[in-house]
This record gives sequence, structure tokens and C-alpha cells, in this order.
Amino acid sequence: MEIILKRAEVKDAELLTEMRLEMRKERETAHRHMSDEEISRHMLDFFRTHISDGSFISYIAWDGAQAAACSGLSIQVHPPTYENPTGKHGYISNMFTRPAWRRMGIAKLLVDRLAAAAKEVGCAQLYLNASPMGRSVYVRYGFQPVNGEMVFDLLK
Repeated sequence: MEIILKRAEVKDAELLTEMRLEMRKERETAHRHMSDEEISRHMLDFFRTHISDGSFISYIAWDGAQAAACSGLSIQVHPPTYENPTGKHGYISNMFTRPAWRRMGIAKLLVDRLAAAAKEVGCAQLYLNASPMGRSVYVRYGFQPVNGEMVFDLLK
């Protein structure tokens, strides 16, 4: 098995939608307020719009012709602070590894790639909300819990 990471393009929006829907179904057991078809339309629109304008960066991990995992980084801008002079930070979401590829280190590879992309666009910090399944990945990576989120300082 050789995992290849490729940056997602607008043409990958349908695959990202499919994988996000898999992730949400796995994690969310509460009542859903809309159908899979309806939420899929919203997801597809999000990916097409934000990949196109550069405000969402995503990588897909490929095992041959099979998509094994995906990731996402939303670039957010806030007023500058001493800790974050650019005001930019990256919010990691859409981290999902399909069951057959779990516990193989793919999530770390994706976080490495997202961290590099975040640095390239001037982000000083990464934020995320970790699922119970993924939390240990981020703790080992160096994310620190802060006010209910996990934070990684890219400037250190």
C-alpha cells in the first residue's frame, strides 16, 4: 500500500461530499433535520465555492484508485494579536479516514500537509474540535486543549 496525498480541486467536490456524509453519519446519532440529499447539496456547494476561492484547502489520501481519507482547512481572518500578528488562523475540519485505512498514520500525514499549507498562506495557528476517535492523533501532534478546542501554534 502506497498512500499518495493530492490537493483537492473543484472537480473533487462530489467525492469530498460523499466522504463528509460518511463521516457525519458515523459521528452523529441525533435526529437529522434534513435529508441526506438536501445536506449533500449544501456540502457540494460549500466545497465548490470555497475550494475555488482558496478559503478551503483539502487533501485527499489515495491508495491507488481508492480515496482512503480526506482533510480540510478553512482559512479564517481575525484582527491581529500579539500571539497571531497576521490575524490568520486555520480551522481543521473534514478529517475522515475510511475504516479500512484507520490506524495507519494517514491522519498525521494529512495534518502535516495542512500545517504546511496553513504556513504558506500566513496562518499563525491551527484550531480544531477533535472527535473522541481522533483526539489522540492531535495530542501526539502537539495540539493543546484551549477553551474546548485544540490549538497548535505554527510560529513555534
